[in-house]
Amino acid sequence: MKTLYLVKSSPIAGREEDFNQWYNDIHLNEVLQIDGFKSAQRFKITDIQIQSNQSHSYLAIYEIDNKDILSTVNNLRRATWLNMSDAIDMDNLEISIMKSITKEKLSSS
Repeated sequence: MKTLYLVKSSPIAGREEDFNQWYNDIHLNEVLQIDGFKSAQRFKITDIQIQSNQSHSYLAIYEIDNKDILSTVNNLRRATWLNMSDAIDMDNLEISIMKSITKEKLSSS
């Protein structure tokens, strides 16, 4: 089973290039140095959506240690050395921690 740390975010208007450079080249690598973070991957929203009104344009998915979620989250909170960018819209950040309740199912095709 997996535990995922999900971060929905958007850049400050006009700062998308700075936002992506910081997130891809700095932030993901720094977060993966924190005890309990196992992997990281980013996604960008597509033009085709079922619900047209989307609140964020980017999603970062981190797999974290599912045996001690609280310690992992506390390790992140204590990581005051993280280099945060002013290109991220911190006022509209959305963070969720989700735990799998089923095994992953794969398509038969």
